[in-house]
Amino acid sequence: MKNKLSKIFRFDYELLLVPKDATKNLKTYRFNSIRALIFILLILIISNLLLIVLITYTPLGKILPESPYLSKEDYGQIIELREKVAVLSKEVERVQKINERLQYIIEGKPIPIDPRDLDTNYQIEKRRRDSLRILGKNNFSNNLYLILMKAYQSLQGENSGNTNHKKEKNDLLFFLKPADGLVTRGFNKEISHYGIDFSMPVGSVVRASASGIVIFADYTINDGYKIILSHSKGYITIYKHLSQILKKERDYVKQGDIIGLSGNTGKLTTGPHLHFEIWKYQTPLDPQKILVDLR
Repeated sequence: MKNKLSKIFRFDYELLLVPKDATKNLKTYRFNSIRALIFILLILIISNLLLIVLITYTPLGKILPESPYLSKEDYGQIIELREKVAVLSKEVERVQKINERLQYIIEGKPIPIDPRDLDTNYQIEKRRRDSLRILGKNNFSNNLYLILMKAYQSLQGENSGNTNHKKEKNDLLFFLKPADGLVTRGFNKEISHYGIDFSMPVGSVVRASASGIVIFADYTINDGYKIILSHSKGYITIYKHLSQILKKERDYVKQGDIIGLSGNTGKLTTGPHLHFEIWKYQTPLDPQKILVDLR
């Protein structure tokens, strides 16, 4: 083996360069095997160094395809990104469902019900009707509510004998003040401010203005944590910018029950407060003309 290698390295080589122009002389380069090997190695080293520089410090590295082999760190990052995408997809789906429910509520349409929930909905509706029948029997504030209702209706009957007015008074409900804060901004339909703002510290108690069913209780981007209650006679009440929701959808709440805590959530908030609205058949009403403050 050594003899064969020694024979190879003993050979001398001659490189002959022939120009196209026949008038020019031929160029001849002579070198042995060792020099040829050294020359080839130098070319390989220089070309590799140039390639590394081009890939590292030029856009060429971004053009070249990545290695099919990933490190554990890269694989972990891919798994983490997949999990984040899955979470975001679920969040987008949840927000879409919230928007659909809000659209049904605003338009006054019944919210579509999953057939699997029919038995549960029947029990909720039965409980709601039973609760409405016994409303005021065991609670002082509810008794006071009924007394005020009758007194108000009797006064309205004395002041007008108009049949249309009598029909309107039968649709009236009493709505209690939902919080103890000071009203800092009133109802203004012209600027799309369809309620009133109660100024209060974050975490203050928010109560149901009237008895009803929770038809929405979730977070929205503009209004933060929000609760919507459905009442009889086509009324709904809306409570926005809460810091915490204490009731869930389809819960039946009595007038004066604590349903949440005031806060400062949502893009449209202007500071710690409760935004409160009253609607009847898709029409916003001025709460200050309707609310009764018993506290």
